[in-house]
Amino acid sequence: MLRFWTACLALILAPLAAADSKELKPKFGDIGGVFYTEVSEDREACRQAIGNKIALCRQNTSFVSNTLDRKYPGCLPIFRQQAEICAAHFRREAVNCEIQGSARIADFTGFSCEVTATVVEEGGEPERTPGIAPADRPMQARTRTNMRSGPGTDHAKVGLLEAGEEVRVTGEAGEWLRIEASGGGTAFVYGSLLVEPASKGSDPARQGSDAPSKVSDAASKGSDAAATLSPKCVKEGENAGCWVELADPLGCYFWFNYFTPTLSWSWSGACRDGVAEGRGTLAMTWSGGSTEFTGALDEGKLHGHWVIRYDTGKVDEGPYVNGRREGLWIRHHIGGDVSENMYEDDRRIDP
Repeated sequence: MLRFWTACLALILAPLAAADSKELKPKFGDIGGVFYTEVSEDREACRQAIGNKIALCRQNTSFVSNTLDRKYPGCLPIFRQQAEICAAHFRREAVNCEIQGSARIADFTGFSCEVTATVVEEGGEPERTPGIAPADRPMQARTRTNMRSGPGTDHAKVGLLEAGEEVRVTGEAGEWLRIEASGGGTAFVYGSLLVEPASKGSDPARQGSDAPSKVSDAASKGSDAAATLSPKCVKEGENAGCWVELADPLGCYFWFNYFTPTLSWSWSGACRDGVAEGRGTLAMTWSGGSTEFTGALDEGKLHGHWVIRYDTGKVDEGPYVNGRREGLWIRHHIGGDVSENMYEDDRRIDP
């Protein structure tokens, strides 16, 4: 009898829980594994399967449609991080291709983005974008900066703010701020590029609070910290190691050993104290193409495992240490071939 009432209670509460939150998956969902009865007879097939799973992980960074991408933009950076974890999972599983007897390549079930906004029926109010906290205060642009359709550089540019232009902030999404767009609707701007209006000092609606704006503090510290970076890249400094100012977000820097003036860089991750930081993607573009670097920046320098995707289809992956390639790097060629190279202090060495 107790089990009966427990089951009834679960049925009653389930719809209520679903109304408060729901779990979203990217376009391919979780990535399934493979089972081999005798893996020694299928080693090459097993290795190829691992490569296919890793490729599938890396493509699993968005929803099945652009409509859902625009509706839940806060999930996309989460999926990108989970895609790298997924790829690492299958790299670890590759050892099972080399054993004797039966072998199981385990599933990866870590793709998930939870939306806590209330789900409404068609015709009601739209769901809130995940991760946006409400806010209401005036600010102004510290410098000329892009406005985007969502909180991240992977979202489309929808306009520009001129230096000193005042806006009203209506929400906070991590390092990004939602603002009222001058032509109606909303847009997003990187937080450190907005400061309190100089003429007003502080928002009157917040009088009585002696807590300063966290965003303006971050912008001030970022500006001061960026001013001390040396050497900064200049047009005459081709192939030199220096601090590169990102085209997006403006006012943010990262270190690169081979600066080329004709290249433009953008960063999808955080910028703290004027320096790019944490996980994200560095997009390098020029008139003839582009390359994407995905990994983590530590105090503005590439550090840890990075994946470099060229627009030709080649993919490099391996470790950086303090901004320099170090150790074993693997290149995945377009035809499926794989080659390896060792690096020491950013220079390729013979094995």
